[in-house]
Amino acid sequence: MNAAEDIAQAVLSKWDACRELTAPPSEPVQLWGEGGRRVFLHNKWGPAVPYPPARRAGGSQNFGYTRIKGSPELIEAIPEVAGFPELATFLARINSSESPIESVGCEKSFFPNDVQGQPPVYIGSYIDVLFTEMALNESADNAIYLAANLLKAVELCEAWWASVSMMLQRFKSCPWGLMLHITNHGRDEAEARKLWGVTLDRLGKAVQALPKGFRRGSDA
Repeated sequence: MNAAEDIAQAVLSKWDACRELTAPPSEPVQLWGEGGRRVFLHNKWGPAVPYPPARRAGGSQNFGYTRIKGSPELIEAIPEVAGFPELATFLARINSSESPIESVGCEKSFFPNDVQGQPPVYIGSYIDVLFTEMALNESADNAIYLAANLLKAVELCEAWWASVSMMLQRFKSCPWGLMLHITNHGRDEAEARKLWGVTLDRLGKAVQALPKGFRRGSDA
């Protein structure tokens, strides 16, 4: 078995206990972890696609859903992407017409880090994704195999101060999808962002390497 198959089988061995859930659990459930890589069953619903603009509880703005699958010219107009070309490149890769998936939401922000022994700042980000072929979102197993293949691409990510969690989540518009939760630390914002770009680049290239018809049992 290759590394991705090993991860997928380890996740599936714990997933069976959660398979009958019809709503998110009260707390996140870790299904697998190694170094800076994790797979969780998320305790929150994914976005109800499509969704309108809304003010978030913390005061920030959600600008609503824009479908960019196969339309890279729309990416630069997304407010959450403005000024972050590394995120724009990542979104262009995963939303290409040849990609098996597409994004349905994203955000990023810098935060101070007060954990002793860790770099003082980090950039946290998420990208919600679904399979473009909607029938594939009916089975969590397909999302688990997607998560495993992406995590293979960021093995030892803790070496560049990254942590990557694949959050298996239920969506209100379809049964299953993934939140890619990506964090990178640094000694300052510039370093954190540079290393975050490395993580996005590896994940984006991993998606590009997937066949358009990727699903459980596909050869990546």
